[in-house]
Amino acid sequence: MPFIYDESEREWHDEDSDPPDPRASDFVYLPAPEFGGQQEPVPFSLLTPAGETAAAPADAAPAMWSIFYGLFSRRRSSAQISREILDNQQRQQLLFGLLVPPLRAAGVKRAYCRYDGGHDEGFSWLDHYENEAGDRLDLDALVARLLDMGVHDQLRRVKSRFRSAATFKHQKLAELRAVISDEVVEEWAMLLFGGGYGTGEYCMYGAFWVDLEACTIIDDRKADPIVQNITIAK
Repeated sequence: MPFIYDESEREWHDEDSDPPDPRASDFVYLPAPEFGGQQEPVPFSLLTPAGETAAAPADAAPAMWSIFYGLFSRRRSSAQISREILDNQQRQQLLFGLLVPPLRAAGVKRAYCRYDGGHDEGFSWLDHYENEAGDRLDLDALVARLLDMGVHDQLRRVKSRFRSAATFKHQKLAELRAVISDEVVEEWAMLLFGGGYGTGEYCMYGAFWVDLEACTIIDDRKADPIVQNITIAK
């Protein structure tokens, strides 16, 4: 799964200064079972969850909350927690069912995503989408294509799940861009890691591929050390 640097073994003698940043060579790759993730390839479904209208994919909405949001609230019963997990898993599945088909129709074959983090939080983001030939797709052009296909209007129809203040075209484009480059990537990352990630006495980085035709996620064991939220010494 990720490339890990164990912070618990870091030593430094000057208590008044921060320890030196790790180098890329200090990180060790951990296979999925050792990190707690799922066996690859990790599948995801586009089927409409039970209780939703299968004939109206426009009613699908993005999972605006991670599937483990609120798990540690002390006042919630086990039944409430189970219900919330199920609700968020359904929202996650609705997100995939809404976005993946139009992304395919727009020529997307694969998504390449990156992640990093450690200590208290994990982060993920889109690196690029690419077509069948392996060519990178222009994100602005892709977002504009999805807007023309009515994807933003489909999101807005479910007001209880996707609250949009967008009125003008540039606002709708910005919201769609956030959904396909951040929201859906976070949900793919959560599936790959089997829950939360980036929480522990370590720092991490990595990347993964999403095959939109096969609906599978595979970690990249040769990912370059490209990060946004941690520092790696050169």
